[in-house]
Amino acid sequence: MALADEIALEILSSPYFLKLFKVCIERSIYHTLSIDNQNSYSEKEFRDLLRFADLLSVSSIAEARNYAYRIITYLNPYFQKDEYYCTVSKAVYYNLGNFPAVAYLEKENNNQSELPFDRLVELEAKKLIQEVPESEGEFFTDTQYKLFSELSSAREFSFSGPTSMGKSFIIKAFIRKVIQNKPPENLVVLVPTRALINQFALELKRNLGTLLEQYKYRIVTNSNISEFSAAETINYILVLTPERLISYISQYNPPIGFLFVDEAHKIAQNDDSRSITTYTSIEKTLKKHPNIKLYFSSPNVSNPEVFLKIFRDTQGKNHFKTEETPVAQNLYFADLDNGEFSYFHKNEFVKIESPLPKNAKTINDILEHLGKRSNLVYCNTRLRTIKYAKSYADTINLGKENKTLNKASRIIREYIHPDYYLAEIIKKGVAYHFGNMPQLIRNLVEDLYQKGDIRFMFCTSTLLEGVNMPTQNLFILNNKKSTKTLKPIDFWNLAGRAGRLSKELQGNVFCVRHSDCPWKDTSFFNKREIELVPSVFSRINHNLRKIETLINGGEVKSGSEEEINILRYIANIICVDTLEIKTGYQSPIIDELIRKKKSNIIELAKSKASKLETPYSILNSNESIGLDSQDAAYKRLKYLHAQRTPITLPRQVNYKSCKNVLLSLHELYNWEQTNKYLSNKNSLKYYATLMNKWINNESLNQIISDLVDYYSKNRNTLKVSYNEYEAFDKSNKTHVNILIGNIINDIEHILRFQFERYFNHYYLMLQNLLGEENAGENWATLLEYGTQSRIMIALQNMGLSRLTASKINKECKDALTIEEGKLKSVNKAFLLAEFTPGTLEHEEVKNLL
Repeated sequence: MALADEIALEILSSPYFLKLFKVCIERSIYHTLSIDNQNSYSEKEFRDLLRFADLLSVSSIAEARNYAYRIITYLNPYFQKDEYYCTVSKAVYYNLGNFPAVAYLEKENNNQSELPFDRLVELEAKKLIQEVPESEGEFFTDTQYKLFSELSSAREFSFSGPTSMGKSFIIKAFIRKVIQNKPPENLVVLVPTRALINQFALELKRNLGTLLEQYKYRIVTNSNISEFSAAETINYILVLTPERLISYISQYNPPIGFLFVDEAHKIAQNDDSRSITTYTSIEKTLKKHPNIKLYFSSPNVSNPEVFLKIFRDTQGKNHFKTEETPVAQNLYFADLDNGEFSYFHKNEFVKIESPLPKNAKTINDILEHLGKRSNLVYCNTRLRTIKYAKSYADTINLGKENKTLNKASRIIREYIHPDYYLAEIIKKGVAYHFGNMPQLIRNLVEDLYQKGDIRFMFCTSTLLEGVNMPTQNLFILNNKKSTKTLKPIDFWNLAGRAGRLSKELQGNVFCVRHSDCPWKDTSFFNKREIELVPSVFSRINHNLRKIETLINGGEVKSGSEEEINILRYIANIICVDTLEIKTGYQSPIIDELIRKKKSNIIELAKSKASKLETPYSILNSNESIGLDSQDAAYKRLKYLHAQRTPITLPRQVNYKSCKNVLLSLHELYNWEQTNKYLSNKNSLKYYATLMNKWINNESLNQIISDLVDYYSKNRNTLKVSYNEYEAFDKSNKTHVNILIGNIINDIEHILRFQFERYFNHYYLMLQNLLGEENAGENWATLLEYGTQSRIMIALQNMGLSRLTASKINKECKDALTIEEGKLKSVNKAFLLAEFTPGTLEHEEVKNLL
């Protein structure tokens, strides 16, 4: 063991050090929370703390380095002008390789102290080594550099660290290096949800800049790259969800050389069927491209090697994990019911004097007193997010006019609806954010929050999906995600958003007990060591009998509906995987069943699969749809084709054709029995109306306005709360906002997810029966992009929103070079000249093209 580590361990076990550090924490807390405290540091305490920090900072032990960082950070408010502190603080942060923290000292504290000559030489050497490739004065922290070096030298790698360590930053730096390789290869970045696609693509575009053009790469956000002209050689960086990756590899697309799985812990999410989709998307990609370079990134996981063991059957040697954080995070618990306040230290909460007035009993009270600078407010549901945001905004008097926020308000009114709550509250520096918001509006509020115009952002678990919105203060108003208690990995991932590297040295997490949330289960506070088991394997290991029953076509009596659907999904995968055994390929799931000596399940699945008429290629791309349902649909379509009955979808998309097609699919796939979201045949008229407007390129504003008028004219009832319905009243803003939320959700979940996957399946059957040239239009593509225009589809694939793509297609055709009906290139300068600076269209073109 190195001497520095021996010294560090001795310090960390010293009662004097631990006592002194607790004093350091509490005094920092008093300052942060503006609590009067007459105690001050003695000269000995001050110098001892700095000496401890200096010694701990040269250790390789993450815990010791975290202590060093926190000591310097906690002393900063008291001693930022002290000459000795200025010198030691810089030295410690430099020892840690935390260059953003040093930049903060120089900018915010005007710390111009110089290091001793020997340390200055060490620093310059470190800077030379740890400079981010192809960057302008950016440097890796020590931990980031160690990870980047190991990542760069491996063909497969899995790593984990705190949310604040900058994992996405490292992935982007690695991609910057990869695109300069010869020969060039296509890359895929796999993200868990659509909400992340645009943000990651935008950050990549900003990060790579002119390198994209120099090395002939294009960032694409969908699988449908056939809409681009093939006239020139181009390489792709594809930012995709699991569903889009499955779609990509199911087509004749260019090969993939690199696969980066961001937020890889989602593979172990037991309560969500999308974890199974994520697993299958990776497994199918590796099967098609066995030599692909494979990388996993996840937060706060103690066994990141598990992913490599599953997908590459290795011992997982190429892995990295750390607990070192580049910012300090302070965790508090505020109990509004009894007025108690405490902070988290050494796995327990320590009570302190409350910084809140005695009459502070509401969420708005705590936000008002503790909400400084930037504040994220976590809520467990979309409705609560809107409710709390509106409630807090109502307490704020509209003071000095903010032109930027007024402009944002106008954009939201024009893009969504004049009565949309967000348009009103954003003028007060308050906003809300959730996954099903339109991309354009999400981008707008995220940008305004990062710039500081919005100070309070109320949000749902979209943050847990990896949306990058660091903040100074995070208020957690509920210990649940929807109706289920937060898992430890989700809680610590959420808490990790507090503290913005380079903008502050520490962040604050306030967990708030209030009348709406008693926080009965807080077990996640003490579970920092999180060991993952991918859900597909944990489900198999714990539910073998149920899976066997489902393969046999029986009914499972116990378990929630969601759990049974997940097991049915796994049963489908097992059946389809057995079709590959005869080719010599054994999937990880089949390997697991063999290892568990469950050959009876494999034989049962083989027997079922052998009776299916549906071609393997169709089954393999659609395992989330029941195999019996797929096979019944295929047999029916095959029979109709043999009878010379037309089976292609209509060329013309209108209300009548949409309604007729949906009615046909309802019968073909037996939605009444197989899909709870689509079971009600009476709802298909409404969906046909929505689908017709969406595919025919009506703006979201027009769709909403038309449906508001329709509901009003027909006095339709509206669900306003659990089991409570009211006649729709267009003068009631609550009704209008509920309807707007429903419409946006129906577009995102019903049209662009539920319908889309069935239309994709239907189109694959047409291709098989009629051949690709005679299969007609794939309506799934029209649903995904909300248009029939191939040019608009190509523009959206470049990351532009549907609205901007529509405006370019209608008003700026001269900026487009089109060959044989496909987009070849876009004249960015022309578009920037056409669109008014500061508009959303101008910003999108500037940032994404």
